[in-house]
Amino acid sequence: MNWIIIDTAFLEALTTDFIANFGRMLNRPLGPADLCRWLDCLLLDAGVEEGEHANFVALIHPKTSKTLKTYVPSNFQEELNDKAFKDRLGEFTLSSYPVEDLTNTSDFITESLRAALEDTKTTRILLVADVAAYGDTLVKVMDKEVPGKSVYFFTMQPLPPGPYHQPVLGYSVMNALGIRGEEL
Repeated sequence: MNWIIIDTAFLEALTTDFIANFGRMLNRPLGPADLCRWLDCLLLDAGVEEGEHANFVALIHPKTSKTLKTYVPSNFQEELNDKAFKDRLGEFTLSSYPVEDLTNTSDFITESLRAALEDTKTTRILLVADVAAYGDTLVKVMDKEVPGKSVYFFTMQPLPPGPYHQPVLGYSVMNALGIRGEEL
């Protein structure tokens, strides 16, 4: 099983910047991004090949956010929570989790990473998180390699070396926004 853990507030901020800056650079409107296409790109960047994979997607969002503003589908409750889709990379089960007052995003993401690491069925963990804000905490969780697990921190800035991979997040976001390499 593949776990994909997403800090949606971080993803939204990054995608908003991409829409504004690349739209101006390419002289054409961009967005919204295709969420399903973006998830496929993440898995491909993590080395997943076509096949029947089980993919669990945890969309962690501020409790005041009802939708993704830069992606479709977008409504956390109506279109994303407890929904699924299937494509050439397997079945994706989506769940949305609001960050309640009892915790904060950093702790929620960190505990989600710990849960994925402890899940015996999980072989690959993909994490989209604000490493500038709380990356140190995530790195501490990954202080040693976990046998049977491949962990991918999708970032826009490098983390200290560790037992994880660090693919660049921007490529998948650009693809989901429909930006082609030859346009750059």
